[in-house]
Amino acid sequence: MRFRLIFSIVGFMIVLCGISMMIPMAVDFVLGHREAGYRFSVAAGLSVAVGLLIRLIAGADNQPLRTKEMFLTTTLVWAAYTLFAAIPFFVSEYRISFTDSVFESMSGLTTTGATVLSGLDSMTPGILLWRSMTQWMGGFGIVIMAILILPALRVGGMQFFNTESSAQSDRDMPMVAKNMQAILLYFLGLSVACAVCLWLAGMSVFDAINHSMTAIATGGFSTHDASVGFFKSPAIEWVLTFFMAVSGMPLILGLYLFRRQWTPIRENIQIAFYWKFLLGAVVLLTAVRWGFDRFEPEELFTYIRQAAFSIVSVVTTTGYVSDNYQLWGSFSVAFFMFLLAMGSCTGSTAGGIKMFRFAVLSRTVGVRLRSLIQPHGVFVPRYGSQPITDDILISVLVFFGLYLGTAVASTFVLAFCGLDFVTSLSATLTSLSNVGPGLGHVVGPDQTFAALPSVAKWVLVIDMMMGRLEFVSVLVLFFPFLWKRNA
Repeated sequence: MRFRLIFSIVGFMIVLCGISMMIPMAVDFVLGHREAGYRFSVAAGLSVAVGLLIRLIAGADNQPLRTKEMFLTTTLVWAAYTLFAAIPFFVSEYRISFTDSVFESMSGLTTTGATVLSGLDSMTPGILLWRSMTQWMGGFGIVIMAILILPALRVGGMQFFNTESSAQSDRDMPMVAKNMQAILLYFLGLSVACAVCLWLAGMSVFDAINHSMTAIATGGFSTHDASVGFFKSPAIEWVLTFFMAVSGMPLILGLYLFRRQWTPIRENIQIAFYWKFLLGAVVLLTAVRWGFDRFEPEELFTYIRQAAFSIVSVVTTTGYVSDNYQLWGSFSVAFFMFLLAMGSCTGSTAGGIKMFRFAVLSRTVGVRLRSLIQPHGVFVPRYGSQPITDDILISVLVFFGLYLGTAVASTFVLAFCGLDFVTSLSATLTSLSNVGPGLGHVVGPDQTFAALPSVAKWVLVIDMMMGRLEFVSVLVLFFPFLWKRNA
């Protein structure tokens, strides 16, 4: 392990974290919240100073990382950025504990959206903007990781998505930089378009900017305790539904649009699977609710809107809430418990298991069942035009196993902390999948995570990072072979 190289990168990221704090600091000063602005300046100064010190001690080195170094660097960068992004919460006037500050920071950077804060409507604009910024920055960081790092590390079947963007040689770096620039411009364009549409739909400029950042990042932080339900506006809900759904698709679409390549978009199986799943889920939930209410005609369009908003919010792991779907009947509670684990498309900012893994598994099972009926036939499962190799299938199965094993272990720990089963399971699933709201009377859509014991919050902090980094990237660090000189 070239620790000097690794910590040089970590130090650089801490400096970027400190510099980004100057934006909410300036907002507080401009809007007359001088005390809050001074607190942000302390957090920014401390972050920049520590980051520069680490960078100075480690030295600057632009050599490419080896595979085993990428595992450690990814985890350390995420952990360090989380700790320093927590400083503005910890030093704020709201007396947020260290545990709660780290929880809020990790929830933001992993675009989970679970919160321990209440009284958002009366908080200073700087702290609200910082919450939104952590999700926006974390969202783009997740896309970079999904396109550049995870395919190279062969994590969870992600080798399916190897592109020239995953190239590691110096010769390919200009192409990588150009591709990342196109994707960033697409990300920025979506954010601006969403903000403008929200403003036209009735939000204030400040609310529109914050919600556009958290919607495009599929994070779900809001500037109000009641989340999107605060606005009581069907127009705003439809705007957010649209942009959440678009953000659930791979952001590499921006690269294809930039190159004017339409075939990869039309032939993308994951995108087709994603839209069919959303449409089917909305139709099913609407039909169930409408049927239970004896088919009242005037309620149909309301049910469609509420179902579309809530399902898209959960499947894309955004976590906005416009209505408490726990009150829609026992079927809805069970349905949303299932949706907590789904996730949308690989290469998006969403968390969860991801659509492509379900597609790989379903096609493999289908081929296996067919081979049982026709034992002398030769059948190869395919994902689009690509064969599903044993290497990819094993990676997908390992991911499913790690997700399930972590979910079971975390649920037991939370239950040991005194939480009921629904709270323990839903809090675990919503953290592993980076969704946000859970189920039950403790962490439900209309509640925060503030009431959880500190031990439970730390477990969920770990779950959020594990789910965001696709499990293997973190767990592999605990195996001795990674640290051997010839590994």
